[in-house]
Amino acid sequence: MQWDQIKTLFILCFLVLDIFLLHHFINNSNSGYEYTEEVPIEENVRNNVNGLDNLPEEYPTEEAVLNAERREFSESEVTEIGELPNQKSIIVDNHLIISKFDLPLAINVEENTEALGEHIWNFDQYQYFGKDEKSNTFIFFQKLDRPIYFNLSGVLLVQVNEKDEVTRYVQTILEKADEQPESDPEEINSPFNALTGLYLQDGFIGSDDEITDEVTLGYHNLLPLPNGVQVLAPTWEFEVNDEKYYYVNAIESHLTSRNTNEFIRDMKKQINDYYTQSGTAAFEITNKEEWDEKDLNLFIEQLLENQKETGETNGVE
Repeated sequence: MQWDQIKTLFILCFLVLDIFLLHHFINNSNSGYEYTEEVPIEENVRNNVNGLDNLPEEYPTEEAVLNAERREFSESEVTEIGELPNQKSIIVDNHLIISKFDLPLAINVEENTEALGEHIWNFDQYQYFGKDEKSNTFIFFQKLDRPIYFNLSGVLLVQVNEKDEVTRYVQTILEKADEQPESDPEEINSPFNALTGLYLQDGFIGSDDEITDEVTLGYHNLLPLPNGVQVLAPTWEFEVNDEKYYYVNAIESHLTSRNTNEFIRDMKKQINDYYTQSGTAAFEITNKEEWDEKDLNLFIEQLLENQKETGETNGVE
């Protein structure tokens, strides 16, 4: 008899508990609480990143790596460089041009970029990238079928003064290596998949960030080398919020970011290293009738002294 009472008591307790839980569930449902499924990654990116219309609708599905090496100037090319108007130039180690205009050029670089063509050797091989405001320097990346991003051996840096007049430039150039990889083109990531990788990686693209320019495919080397052959990988470029640049290896999905001012400082350091190691670096004067050894040394010393005094304010000067 006692056992039957105990069972009845247990049944009543569980019945009360069930009624309580049901009441709690109904109240929460009425207050707007709902069970939701996890949002797919693609939908998450589309809901949180702005400017997706800058992703190309058509793009290659396969691309090969490119072997390139720095171009060393022939005697005839040195002559061509020396015959450019209104400037004095030196060539460092037969591949790096440093040139100063006798009279500054009154050219609006952003609005009339092509006007530089008659003043700079092989100008048509470069593509305008943008301006580094801190150093007052315009950046042009070389093209080998596609643009080559942030490579010290394939770039044109054009400096302007406080009046926005062009005063000098530094130039390097790459060429395709004689031996190219024998492997076939490889399948590459779509620009949206590349963007998804940036979104999922902490410290890159986050919610409410915006793609502010057309996403393009070019070449990039994570560790640009000043000498020798470089293996350039197909790479997607993303400009974010008009100020940050991210690069995604289209084959292996490596991620990196680049900064224009740091890149210009790297070029300054390379020039400084050449000068301080002048025992091994060769400095060739293109306008021999206008220069002598004293002029050359003074020009380089002023170049380096100006960059020490002005820090980040005068580009490659």
